[in-house]
Amino acid sequence: MPAIQPAMLTALKTLLNERYAPHLPPLLGDANAANKPEKQTARALSAFALQALFSTDPKTAAKAVVDDYNDNGVDAIYYNEADKTLYFVQSKLKANEQFQLAEAQAFLSGIKLLIAKQYDQFNQNVKNLSAVIDKALDECDAIKLIIAYTGDGISIQASNEIRRVIQAEIDEGEEQLELDIIDFCPQQIEEVLRQEQAIKLVNDKIRIHKYRSADGQRKTYFGIVKVSDLINLHNKHGKGLYEKNIRYFIGSGRRGVNSAIKETLKNEPQHFLHLNNGITIVGNSIKQRAKSRDNKTTRDFEVLGMSVVNGAQTISTAAQFLKENPEADISQAQVMLTLINTGSDSFHKQVTKARNLQNPVDLSNFAALDDNQERLRQEMALYGVEYHYRPQRQLSTGVKIIEIETLAKALACRHSDIRFPAKLKSEPSTFTNASSADYAALFTLDLAGHIAINSVNVYLVIQELVATADKTSPSPERLVYRHCGYALASVLMKQLKTKIEGADILKSEGIKALISTTFDEIRQQFADQYRIDGVGSAHHAFFKRIPDTAKLIQRVCISQQNMSADQTVMTLTGRLDREDPYNQALSNYLAGKAVQL
Repeated sequence: MPAIQPAMLTALKTLLNERYAPHLPPLLGDANAANKPEKQTARALSAFALQALFSTDPKTAAKAVVDDYNDNGVDAIYYNEADKTLYFVQSKLKANEQFQLAEAQAFLSGIKLLIAKQYDQFNQNVKNLSAVIDKALDECDAIKLIIAYTGDGISIQASNEIRRVIQAEIDEGEEQLELDIIDFCPQQIEEVLRQEQAIKLVNDKIRIHKYRSADGQRKTYFGIVKVSDLINLHNKHGKGLYEKNIRYFIGSGRRGVNSAIKETLKNEPQHFLHLNNGITIVGNSIKQRAKSRDNKTTRDFEVLGMSVVNGAQTISTAAQFLKENPEADISQAQVMLTLINTGSDSFHKQVTKARNLQNPVDLSNFAALDDNQERLRQEMALYGVEYHYRPQRQLSTGVKIIEIETLAKALACRHSDIRFPAKLKSEPSTFTNASSADYAALFTLDLAGHIAINSVNVYLVIQELVATADKTSPSPERLVYRHCGYALASVLMKQLKTKIEGADILKSEGIKALISTTFDEIRQQFADQYRIDGVGSAHHAFFKRIPDTAKLIQRVCISQQNMSADQTVMTLTGRLDREDPYNQALSNYLAGKAVQL
């Protein structure tokens, strides 16, 4: 089992320090002051595990921690009255080390002492909990062990020893002990960190007037809803109400459909029903509630996992209008509603795509239906970055924002495919089209959030330097810089592979200091080589052609890395292969030899 990703470990430590460390019992004894912060972070892992497993509040989880000297291998003690189970926790915040036999033996020894109520063998933190432990031991139906760790697994020896000792205790009459431990492993920790940033499911009611239903595999309801009711849902749940949509609110502007919505609400709210296409809402589960006493065709519906998949702009614009005009009377404004029970599977994606294809949308919007995009958003949020993979209104919040179009360009430049720099010039939309092979090549399941952030940070610095070169260089050299940005980035980013994939988030200032000299060398080589390869070509057209751009990139790489005499380079350069028309093999070899900055 792999250890936690280094970048995730950094995010975890930040969370442990901020959320749990302030509430931990004070360290006992005369611990080295220099080691106290690190020790507190390690102690907090037990609290993190308890909150994740039992949904406790941070203070309660932190107060369960007993980790200190004389803890006999027991780091936390927690009694969950809901399931009448007493939990003993040992946690290890180590980057790579396995949970070892000696640690298991210490843990088991401590558990036996606690079951025997020998509190005098423990530190004051345990003694302070003695009354809680006594009560739990008398009342509990089960005693379970939790091992939380960030390293690469529990050793076979430790696992075998735990099972042997627990089974022996059970055989001796300790029937409350359970043989199977709770293994809170690195992959679970990473998922909890992602879920910290997840948008919570919306569970709420909606009132439908003049409703009708259609039976079938997916129960569907039709009717009319008041716009004011939809606005209330919007104000209550925010973005969560549109989680399965392909777009958030993108602003009303002064023209277009959203502006017309405001005008109708202002001047003719009674005609809103006739002038709007309607709203589609999906839910994982839909239950009918009692009919209205006043109107037998009106009913409340309780929707679990409620999401507006078509009509986000209508609701958001109406909410914005009412915020701007609080005295406006929109009580007559109504809209048609389709409410579909899509269940807990992925059928809602089909509904979203079909309903939105009836309106003008960009193919990149459908990336919102890719669950991998939400995972990336959650991981990037751990580092204070807001990732927009669906269109939404831009607000000046002071938070760093990365949009999917920028990330796609950065990933394409970082990718090894020699066709991508020219494709970025000629058909950039292919990289955000979720149904394309190019999109699939970029947004892989193993793309981590911190790597995505670093890729963008490096890409943006390179593009800034390219823009400066364009402004400050004489013609016709400046035209090379104006159009070679993607090609140049593809060369330079190969030399930053180690930095981009490292655990640290790269900052603009540091990137500039690191690459400025190498950037100047590479841009000049592009200009020099273009004078040879680009004779008779228009600059903007040259860099859209895959054969020309690929060959230019390869020649710049060979020159910049002084590899013209390399035997493999000479062999691959002279090779003609119908199966590899752009000499991807040569590009792969050069990328593998790129000297890291």
